[in-house]
Amino acid sequence: MKKVYLLFISLLLSWGITAQISIQGFPRNDLNQEQTGTLKSAKKLKSAADETFSFDDIEYWVGEGSNKAALVVQWNDGKTQDALVWGYKWDGDAYGIDMINAIAKADPRFYILEYYTGAGLGSAIGGFGFDLDQKNTIALILSGDTTYPDYPVDGIVATYSYNFDNWTSSDTNDHWQSGWNSAYWSYWVKEEGGSFGYSGLGASSRKLKDGSWDAWSFAPGLVSQPLSETFTGVSTYQETEYDYTKGIFFVNEDWFGHADGSVNFLTENGDFIYNAYRKENDGHTLGVTTQYGTIYGDNFYLVSKQKGTEAKKGGRLVIADAKTLKKKASFDDIGGGDGRTFIGVDENTGYIGTSKGIYLFDIKNLTVGNLIEGTGGNNYQIGNMIRTSKYVFATKQSTGVFVIDPISHTIIQTIANTSVNTITQSKDGNVWIGAGSKLIKVNPLTLETEEITVSASISGSWGAWNAGGFCSSTQNNVLYWTSGGGFIGGGNTVIKYDIDTDTLNTSFYQIPGQEGSYNQVFYGAGLRIDPVTDNLVITTTENGYGSHYQKNWVHIVTNEGVLSNTYQLNDYYWFTALPVFPDNSTPKLSETASTKLASSIDINSVTDIDLKDKVTDDDNFALAIVKSLKETDNDGVISAVIDEQDRLVITPVKVGTAILEIIFNSNGKIVKHELTVNVTSLMGTDDIKTTLSLQLYPNPFTEYFFVEADKASTLSIYSVTGAKVHEQALSNGKNRINVPNLNSGIYIIKVDNKTYKIIKR
Repeated sequence: MKKVYLLFISLLLSWGITAQISIQGFPRNDLNQEQTGTLKSAKKLKSAADETFSFDDIEYWVGEGSNKAALVVQWNDGKTQDALVWGYKWDGDAYGIDMINAIAKADPRFYILEYYTGAGLGSAIGGFGFDLDQKNTIALILSGDTTYPDYPVDGIVATYSYNFDNWTSSDTNDHWQSGWNSAYWSYWVKEEGGSFGYSGLGASSRKLKDGSWDAWSFAPGLVSQPLSETFTGVSTYQETEYDYTKGIFFVNEDWFGHADGSVNFLTENGDFIYNAYRKENDGHTLGVTTQYGTIYGDNFYLVSKQKGTEAKKGGRLVIADAKTLKKKASFDDIGGGDGRTFIGVDENTGYIGTSKGIYLFDIKNLTVGNLIEGTGGNNYQIGNMIRTSKYVFATKQSTGVFVIDPISHTIIQTIANTSVNTITQSKDGNVWIGAGSKLIKVNPLTLETEEITVSASISGSWGAWNAGGFCSSTQNNVLYWTSGGGFIGGGNTVIKYDIDTDTLNTSFYQIPGQEGSYNQVFYGAGLRIDPVTDNLVITTTENGYGSHYQKNWVHIVTNEGVLSNTYQLNDYYWFTALPVFPDNSTPKLSETASTKLASSIDINSVTDIDLKDKVTDDDNFALAIVKSLKETDNDGVISAVIDEQDRLVITPVKVGTAILEIIFNSNGKIVKHELTVNVTSLMGTDDIKTTLSLQLYPNPFTEYFFVEADKASTLSIYSVTGAKVHEQALSNGKNRINVPNLNSGIYIIKVDNKTYKIIKR
C-alpha cells in the first residue's frame, strides 16, 4: 500500500512539473490552453546545432579569466540563416546574464532589451539585436512612439514590464526580434561534451561552468526553431583609431533628461564618428547641456551648464587631450555657477565664464581659482570671451563688455551696453560687439569705439544661453551671423558684413531644405568659419518641435556662398551646440628678408622693432598672437618692453651684451626667438640716465617709490615680460607710486616714450 501511495505522489509531482510552463525560468500561468500546448511541443524540439563549431572557432572573446563559455544567438528573421557566436571569459562565479550583459557592453553592434524583475527571479531577456549594416544609430521604439526612442546604455535598453511584444528597432535592416506572449526567445544550454537542451532556468539563475554553451533562438508563434547547422563566429569589434586633427568636432547639448553632453566628429573623409568622446573614454560623458567647447594649446575645454547625471558623468568643465579626446580632468564645481565659456589667456592661465562671473583656471596644475573681481554680481551671466594680443574681452548679460588685463586679471574698463549679445575679432584685429541692431567696433589697443547700425540685427541668446552665430573669418576681413536666431536657434539665412567695403549682404546664403521634405532652421550657434578653408560650417535641425529635433544636418558652404557638402546625421536628439576646429598649426617666424627677426643686433640708442609682421599662424589671427619677453642673460645691460603697438622697445643702459627671448603665443601654441643685443655705446655718454627728465627713488623700493617729473604725464610699469602691471597719471613735481602688490623683481618704467629700470625688493 505504501508503494502504491508513493507511486501516486510521484506521478502527481511529475504531472505538476510537466504542467508548469515557463519561459526563461518564469512561470507562465497567463497562457491559454492552446498557447500552453504550443509551448509544450516547442520545448520538445531537438537541436540541430552545428556540432563542428568549437571554442577554437570563436573570434571575439569578451572579458578575462581562465574559464570560457560561448553565447549563441539565432534570430530566425530570414535575413541570415546562421547563428552568431561570441566567447566569454571570467574567473569566480558567473551567470548567463553576466555573459550577455558583458558582450552587449563590449560589442557596439549587439544590443538587448532587458527587464529586471527583482532579486527573486532576476532579469528576463525580451529582445536581441545586431547592427548588420552598421550605418544607423541603434535605437528601440516602444509602441510606435518615434518621438522618444530608447537608446542603449552599455548595450542595454531597460524596460519595466513584460511589454516585449511592443518593441521594434529603428533600423529595419538590423537583426531584431522581441516578444513574450505571441513569440519569445527560447533558451538552450549545454556543457562541454553534451548536447543542447531547453533550459528550465532563466539567464540570471543559469550558473556558467568552464565549457558552457548558452544558445538563444527566437520562437515566433511560441514555436521554437532548431538551432542552425551553421554557427558563425562574430568578428572582433575593432575600435577605429581616428585622427582628430583632421576634421571638425561638434559639441552637443545632447538629449536633456536622457543623456549627458556629447561630442561628434566629422572626419576629413566625410564620415561621422558619433559619441567620439564616449568612445575614447570608456563610456564617460560630459556634463548636462554641453554648450561650449574650445581648443587652447594641447587641451580641449568642454563647458556644460550643469554637472553630469549619468554613472560615468562629467562635470561643468571637462578637459580632454585635443588630439586623442582622452580625458585629463573634470570639475563639477567651477565657482558655484553653471558653465558658459572658456578662454585661454596664456600658457598658464585660462578664464572660465559662468552664470556667476569669471573664474581663473590654472592650466598648468588643472585647478579652478578665484573670481575675477567685478565680474560677478547682478545675477547676470558671462557669455562669449575673446583674447586679443593685449586684453581679454568678456560679454556680460545686461551689462556690456569687460576689458580685462590678462596679467593682473583686473577689469580696466567696461564698455557699457545692455543690448550686448556676443563678440568676435576680425582679421584686421578690431573687436566687434553684437548688440541687437548695432555693431560696435572696438580698437583693441586704444579701446576707442564706433557704432554701426545694421538692418539685420544680431540675435540674442541669453535666455537659454548658447554661443550664438556671430563670427568672423581669419582669412578675409568679413563678419557673419545668422538671421532670426533667438535663444534656441531658428532662422534660415546667413548675413555677411564686409568690413573693408562697409557692405551688408542680408541674404548671403539661405540654408537648404526650404522647399523639400524638411524645413530646416539653425540650431545652437548655427554657424562657425573654418580657419583653414574659410568655409562656413552650418548646423541645422528640422523646424518644429518634438520628433522634428531628431533630424539634423551639417552644411559646408564656401566663402562665396556655394554649397559644397551636406551631411545628414543619424536620427537622434543631438541638439548640436557648436562646431569646433582642431588647432594644428603652430606660429611660424617670418622668413622674408624684410620681416625676418635678426638673431643679433648692435645698438647705441633706444631701438624699436615692430613685431606684428614677424610671425604668422595658418589657423589663427596674426594680430591676436600674444608677444612677451624673457631675459635669459642681461646683467643690467638693457631694459626692454613690448608696448601697446606690439613694438619691442630696447633701451641701452650700459655697454655690454644681453640676450632676450621673444615668446609668441598663438592660441596656446608657442614659438620662441632668441635675440642677442650688443650695446656698443651710449650715445657718447657713460650713463643713459643723463638724458632723463625725471627722478625715481628709492631704487630698489619695497611698497612705493617717488617720481619727480618736470611736467604732467602718464607713467606705465611693465614686467620684464612686457606685461603692463600698473598705470598712473603724473603731475608736475613729486608723485608717490603705491604698488605693494607687485612681486619682487625688476620692472620697466615708461614715461613719454622713455624707459627706466626699477627694482622691487
